[in-house]
Amino acid sequence: MNRSLYSRKEKSAGLLLLLANILFMLALWLEQNYDQISFDQFLFQLKSTSTGVNSDLLQSAIVHVGLLSLGLTALEVWIYCLFTNEQTGRSLLLVDSSAGAHLAFVSRTRKYVLAFACALLTISLLVCGLQIRLFSFVKADSMHSDFIENYYVKPDSSLLHFPEQKRNLIYIFLESMESTFAEPEAGEMITACYIPELEQLASHNLNFSHNAGLGGALSYPGTTWTAAAMVAQTAGVPVKMSLEADTYGAEDSFLPGAVSIGQILREQGYNQELLLGSNAEFHGREVYFTEHGNYKILDTDALKEADRLPQDYEAWWGFEDEKLFDFAKEELTRLAEEDAPFNFTMLTADTHFPDGCQCRLCRDEFEAPYANVLACSSRQVADFVSWIQEQPFYENTTVVISGDHLTMDAGFMEEIDPDYTRSVYNCFIHSAATPSKEKNRLFGTFDLFPTTLAALGAEIDGDRLGLGTNLFSDRKTLTEQFGYEYLTEELQKQSAFYNAELLRIEE
Repeated sequence: MNRSLYSRKEKSAGLLLLLANILFMLALWLEQNYDQISFDQFLFQLKSTSTGVNSDLLQSAIVHVGLLSLGLTALEVWIYCLFTNEQTGRSLLLVDSSAGAHLAFVSRTRKYVLAFACALLTISLLVCGLQIRLFSFVKADSMHSDFIENYYVKPDSSLLHFPEQKRNLIYIFLESMESTFAEPEAGEMITACYIPELEQLASHNLNFSHNAGLGGALSYPGTTWTAAAMVAQTAGVPVKMSLEADTYGAEDSFLPGAVSIGQILREQGYNQELLLGSNAEFHGREVYFTEHGNYKILDTDALKEADRLPQDYEAWWGFEDEKLFDFAKEELTRLAEEDAPFNFTMLTADTHFPDGCQCRLCRDEFEAPYANVLACSSRQVADFVSWIQEQPFYENTTVVISGDHLTMDAGFMEEIDPDYTRSVYNCFIHSAATPSKEKNRLFGTFDLFPTTLAALGAEIDGDRLGLGTNLFSDRKTLTEQFGYEYLTEELQKQSAFYNAELLRIEE
């Protein structure tokens, strides 16, 4: 009877031990691979589609989380069985090896094995929870805020006034691109300016900055991963996670109540296209850009279907940025021949963590592989902009270059000076508007939404859309009005308005 009870305990303890090891290994893997990760990002990845995830990253997770957890559990179970085995256990104990002493040891071990496994699981939960900031999420999620309801401005067409002659828009999202990479004073791995061409583009054009030099947008919760960053910059809102919501691409709907630049420009007669060197389904990006503007999507699958990319081709997240820029030139040439303005949006991938993709164009300039990838990306972007400026359509085109979010490359950023303020890179080229103040402005990436429309020549009543403020205007951003810390806290709290109006969750 007792033996049977202990057997059930041991099986339960084994399962709990496996779960504890998985959580512990997950925490270690996240710490080693992600410079910053929050629970809302973690939850988003669980709730949205992961089709198209980078195979190297997936294999790393499988090996370091899955296989190592199984191996560690097997080792622990083997040691447990060895010491509780009647034949071998007595000889392994370094105390009285009599049969009675061994039986007493086995009895106590089996009696408390489940409690021990529960204790290990609790410790692993705490470690993993701290790593993904679970407890701060739970705390914020338990608090209610009317901030978004009070300051969200729905992008209604009545607030927007476009010029008769519509300008084309080329919006270049640069994966993980920070202004930090141009500033050695940031510390440790940043030993030189790794992105001199991007720095030069910013200095010769417009760069909205949080300081007097090259700077950019501050990073807020709900904007710190690619899908969320693209939403923030095109719709002016963060991606707030809700345990009740399944509206992030899983059910063919992604923030159905949001109004994006794609929807606005579509009403103005724009042809719209999204080009990326990965699978657009990843994290619901295809759903978002289709639902919000009916973009033509060109990703790895679409290019292979059109025989523009070999069927068996696979590099990095899909294909290298070198090919991405070649496809972009082809698409822009085609779009320019059509009798309508265009909104061409693209996303690079080579600078994604970990360490980036070292293509044939990369040079061996710096000790850190990631630095060489950043430098290569800078050169490629500058060459692409030069090509754009040589085209006939450039005369009536605005180019926006923006990092999507801060890099997550843990190894590269772990020793950054804690007093240094990291910011997301931005550059506006051939803008129809001129700012009264370009530097020393505090803003988030969601402020780029109305700012981009203003750069196209649109006048915005009140100079605010979504949670964003037109940076070409004198109006204070929400960051300037309330401060970074306060805004961060409010954006993390529960918002009934956000759930009802943007997520469209029924009570």
